[in-house]
Amino acid sequence: MKVEDVTPVIDNKEKEEIVEKTPEDEIDVERPENYPFSIEERVSATLNVDTSTKEKFKNQLLGYNIEGFKSSTEKDFIRKFNPVSIRFPSGLWSNFYQWQTDGYQNDSWDNKSHEASLDIYAEKIKGNINDIASLNQEKLTNYGKGFHMMWTYSMNFDDAESCVARAEKDEALGFEIKDIELGNEHFWKSQRSNQTKTEYDYLNRASSVANGLHQRFPEVRVSIPLSWRRTHEEYNKVIIGDQQYFDAISLHKYMGADPDVPGESNSAYSALLTSREVLEEDVLWIRSLAGDKPIWMTEWGVSANSDVEVNSGACLGMADVYLYMAENQNVFDRANWFIFNKALNPMVVVDDRRKPVYPLQKRGYLSVLEIFNEVFMDADIIASSITSTKLNETMNAVNAVMVDKEGKQKIIAVNLSYKTALFKVLFDNQERVQSYKHQALVFEELGPVANIGIDEDPKVLINEEAKNLELPPLSISIIELNN
Repeated sequence: MKVEDVTPVIDNKEKEEIVEKTPEDEIDVERPENYPFSIEERVSATLNVDTSTKEKFKNQLLGYNIEGFKSSTEKDFIRKFNPVSIRFPSGLWSNFYQWQTDGYQNDSWDNKSHEASLDIYAEKIKGNINDIASLNQEKLTNYGKGFHMMWTYSMNFDDAESCVARAEKDEALGFEIKDIELGNEHFWKSQRSNQTKTEYDYLNRASSVANGLHQRFPEVRVSIPLSWRRTHEEYNKVIIGDQQYFDAISLHKYMGADPDVPGESNSAYSALLTSREVLEEDVLWIRSLAGDKPIWMTEWGVSANSDVEVNSGACLGMADVYLYMAENQNVFDRANWFIFNKALNPMVVVDDRRKPVYPLQKRGYLSVLEIFNEVFMDADIIASSITSTKLNETMNAVNAVMVDKEGKQKIIAVNLSYKTALFKVLFDNQERVQSYKHQALVFEELGPVANIGIDEDPKVLINEEAKNLELPPLSISIIELNN
């Protein structure tokens, strides 16, 4: 399936046709066979904006895991996409990183299915920290700030003294030393070592490291990785300890399901389109155990399958989770999609070796990310509330957030339904005469989204001077208030 239109402008006749088709015409629209919710009424939503209340958007919520820093091609890749943050090291390998050599290490602990790969890492893989430092300095020079680093320290091999020395070394390389997660997914025994055999070993090591780091770097915040799985509840309770030694919770959460599994289409698309509620349920549960600590979602994704073309349901779920995090910045402090340029949920097309294919091709995920980068990065979120037609008893068909960016007010609105949605904006409970420039990323159906050239813009211009806003079905809209 292709994105509905890659033409940047629709002609006047097409505009008239869009304007003439109202949500009243959508009441009897036939529900697509693979759409999981039945919506009997027309779809409508009202965003009520509180113009007196703003908060700075946390750019680090648009972070991602990314790898490859050594070759000139890899460095050019980093420069092109200019990540707001880099998580280093990435994934389970961080538990085995040896900072003194910029390599990796292993011991006699049985790491199960990871053992063969760990042997390779320990033998010849490097982290390339000096190359990241060089890229960080470039970013600092060109943009005034370096990477908002998300460090992952090894609890398997490094005690408090070693972790403090590592932080001092990285600070000397010019890096920001602020946010450090104490290991990666130690709730899996296959990611431990002889020094962290049990949850009590982890608690003793992590609390000692946290104390050492806090004493040496008072501004540093540390997180511990907790599991959302209810089967890990007792593990979580042990490593939480007295709740005092850590500042944040690292959460790794992947939403979605595969609609191509026979008999699973309905439940899979339901999971994709309600990703925000799936996430919310687990965040509430984890914070009920660990206290009202900020969430660092250092790995996350929304996926339907591993096909080369992203499913539109995953794109819509991804966009709605970004909105959910933006609406709840008191809970979500930072996030790193997993992973930009490797096998799991990549933003670009990768080959069998899990490396980007050249010429680069943009997957649906990247089209979504670019919309949020364009509108949210360095913006102020304007407080608002939304009322919407429901998909089910609790889930909105439409969600939206308004921002102020460089003096311009813009809205990102996600229509998860299969019907056109009448969309109204109130300002401090009042309607006002206002026109809008309306662009949208529109999906024809729930299904695969064709990959496009890396610099192509898949958005379509709906209307340059819209007085009445209508959100296309299955769409992500950018709505800019005209002055």
